[in-house]
Amino acid sequence: MATVKLNPFDHRQYMRREDIEIFHYNNASSCACAPHRHDFYELYFLLEDDIDIIVDGLRYSLRPGSMILVAPGQLHRPDVAGPVRNIDRFVLWLSEAYVRALTGALPHLRYALLGDMTGRNLIQPDEDTCATVRQLLFALHREDGEDGPDAESLRRSIVTQLLIYCGRGIARVPETLPHRAELRYHEVMAAYEYIVTHLRDELSVAGLAEMYFMDKNTLTRQFKRIVGMTPGECIRRHRLEAAHTLIRQGAPMKQACAECGFADYSAFYRAFRQTYGQSPSAFAGEVTG
Repeated sequence: MATVKLNPFDHRQYMRREDIEIFHYNNASSCACAPHRHDFYELYFLLEDDIDIIVDGLRYSLRPGSMILVAPGQLHRPDVAGPVRNIDRFVLWLSEAYVRALTGALPHLRYALLGDMTGRNLIQPDEDTCATVRQLLFALHREDGEDGPDAESLRRSIVTQLLIYCGRGIARVPETLPHRAELRYHEVMAAYEYIVTHLRDELSVAGLAEMYFMDKNTLTRQFKRIVGMTPGECIRRHRLEAAHTLIRQGAPMKQACAECGFADYSAFYRAFRQTYGQSPSAFAGEVTG
C-alpha cells in the first residue's frame, strides 16, 4: 500500500507558486483560522469527520465527500463543533489566472467559476463522483513537486477534471440558501472589517462596542461566536499578520511595528516571537538571506 503523504500546517494565506498548491492535512491546528480572504480559489474536500465552513456569512456543513469552493475575495473560516481534533482533508489553492487559463475553452465552466459564487460554494457530489474526485486529489498530491517532461501537463489535466466536477456541482445548487451563520452577523462583521482596515489606529473593545451599538460584553461574546476569537485577539492577530507580511516584503522591523499599530516595539517583539516561533530579526534574515 502506498504511503499517504501529509503536509504540516502552514499558517500563511498567500500562494508561493503562480498556479496551484495542494495540501493533505490531518491535524487540528488548521481548523482554527480567523475569517480571511485571499486572491485565489480554495477547494476544500473532506475525507473524514465533519466540519462547518462559513463563507460570506453563510454556514455550510460538510460531511466526508463534501466540497467547498471559495472564490477570490470571499470571507470565510472553518468552524469545528465539539473538541479540537484531527480532521482529514485536502485543501487545493488555484490562482485566478490559472483557472482562467484552464477554462478559456470551456465557456460554461468559466461562467460558473468566474460568476457570483454567493450561496453556491457547497458541492455535494454523488457517490461515484466523490470516489473519482478523491482519486484525482490523491493523484494530484502525488504529482506535486514532480518536474518530469509531462508533469505539468498531467497536473493541468487533473485540475481541469476537478474543476469540471465542481462546475457540475455548482449547477445543481439547491433552491434555498443555507441559513445565516449567527445573530448579529452584520454588526460583528462590520466591526471585524473595521479592525482589518484600521490597524494603524487606536483600537479598543469599548470603542468598537460603542461604534456598533453594543456593550463590551455583548460584542465580545458575539465576536467570539462568529469570528472564533475575541476582538482583542483579532486585533493582535491581524496586526501581527500585517507586520509579518511587511517584513517579508522588505520593510524594516520598526517600520512594520509602527505601521501595524503596535505602540511599543518590545511588546511587538514578544508577540511576534510567541506567534511565529522566531524573532522579527530572525524572520527578516530568512527573507533576505
